[in-house]
Amino acid sequence: MSKTLKFIGSFLAVLAIVLTVSCEDDDLSATAVNVTSVESDNFYPGDEVSMQGSNFEAVLFVFLENNQIPFQLDGDVLTFTLPDNAPIGEGTVTLVMPDGYIVTRNIEVVARPFPIITALSTSAAPEGGEVTLKGTSLNNVQSVTIGEIEASVVSSTATELTITVPSGLEENLEAPITVVTSGGEASAPGKFYVGENLLLNGGFELGDGDEFTNWSKFNGGDGMTATTEDGEAFYGRSLRAVGVGGDAWRTQLASDAAATQTDVEYTLSMWIKGQPGTPGDGGNIRFSTTPDALYSANYDITAEWQQIEWVFTANASPASAVLDLGVVADAVYFVDNVTLVATGLSGPQPTEILLNGGFEEGDGDEFTNWSKFNGADLLTATTVADEVRSGDRALRAVGFGSDPWRTQIASDAVPTEDGVEYAVSLWIKAAVGPGDGGIIRMSTAGNGDPQYQADVTVTTEWQKVEWLLTANSTQTQIVLDLGATENAVYFIDDVSVLAPPQEE
Repeated sequence: MSKTLKFIGSFLAVLAIVLTVSCEDDDLSATAVNVTSVESDNFYPGDEVSMQGSNFEAVLFVFLENNQIPFQLDGDVLTFTLPDNAPIGEGTVTLVMPDGYIVTRNIEVVARPFPIITALSTSAAPEGGEVTLKGTSLNNVQSVTIGEIEASVVSSTATELTITVPSGLEENLEAPITVVTSGGEASAPGKFYVGENLLLNGGFELGDGDEFTNWSKFNGGDGMTATTEDGEAFYGRSLRAVGVGGDAWRTQLASDAAATQTDVEYTLSMWIKGQPGTPGDGGNIRFSTTPDALYSANYDITAEWQQIEWVFTANASPASAVLDLGVVADAVYFVDNVTLVATGLSGPQPTEILLNGGFEEGDGDEFTNWSKFNGADLLTATTVADEVRSGDRALRAVGFGSDPWRTQIASDAVPTEDGVEYAVSLWIKAAVGPGDGGIIRMSTAGNGDPQYQADVTVTTEWQKVEWLLTANSTQTQIVLDLGATENAVYFIDDVSVLAPPQEE
């Protein structure tokens, strides 16, 4: 079996032959070239064309219209590749043999289908993670970008394209995925985030039967099942949920606890649609969290896939994401790609520079990295659950009365830069009594002049007290002045001093 690759020496000379000799001059060649079949009548630009026939060893040149193209022989099969810029429409392929003998065959060149992306395997993945796109005409890939950076292609078929998230993208931010093929350009639906999905098995791919690994059916468990049916599953395996009716929580699925941080912004999203003709086609659902529940607004659901998202600031560490799907009786929903991303941690982050701000370290009523300046007996540790905001231990302070400094505790000095702004904060609440409505403040000590925050009124609910402090020294202590209101009882936790982000 021999293969030959033949090229024309002079385009003009052969073009003259093609234009002056017709396929009726078969008697000019003692060996008749015969094309018995072509694998298809329709081809895309860039496709390989295979012709079956006989006596192809006599072929000197192959033309598409007036353009010569290389060809290969393999016995009774002649193959050539259509140029990427082949004109769309009916075209004539001409085989040129010795003595000006030619054979022609008409083929149809059609525009390559435009790529369409219908779904993603995940809505978030970190650098090096793989993402699979589902759709049509996803082969013949020319490039794939996430954000503005090109991603490497792991595998590509007409219906699935797997890529790797490249380096150089900012974490926890949205980055659109764009695919360019020889047929056109397509963008992935919805939002894709470069970063870790903090929810395990957010795509519901793992689990036996109608159970979902890393998820718990809080209420209405019999109405939550797995589906892989076309038209129901967004990608692979999805959740099918039927609303019990009456209250949102009556059909309720909760994730395992995720590693959230209090006071950090998160974005929780999912893909969802309602079953046409059921109450869910136009019903509504919501997100929530546990513990210390937070609630999203209600989302109206339609019969088309949509990505809904909720941006919230975490109030617990860790916390679970909860899907509340039960408000509309007999509503049928299909849910996939539930994703939790720490969007508040995108880009350079402020740096915590205060030691033991949560008062966790220390023996008895002493606190490591803190000094009791005044009213030492009034400054004690508490481990009572209702008096601690986070962790196991907090500061309990009783107001001496008369002056703010009479009950006073100060942090170790932290390094600061003169003229730079720092974010100082603490969490505080009062016991019912004089402290409910009492006042406190923060101040500074160190190798610069003291600075004083304005008075803050305290309530019986945890509140965050914030102070933007412009440093006037290279060593700064944060001082809690808690003595102004006599016999006020305060609980203080999570004191923080954040230095501004370092520019990269």
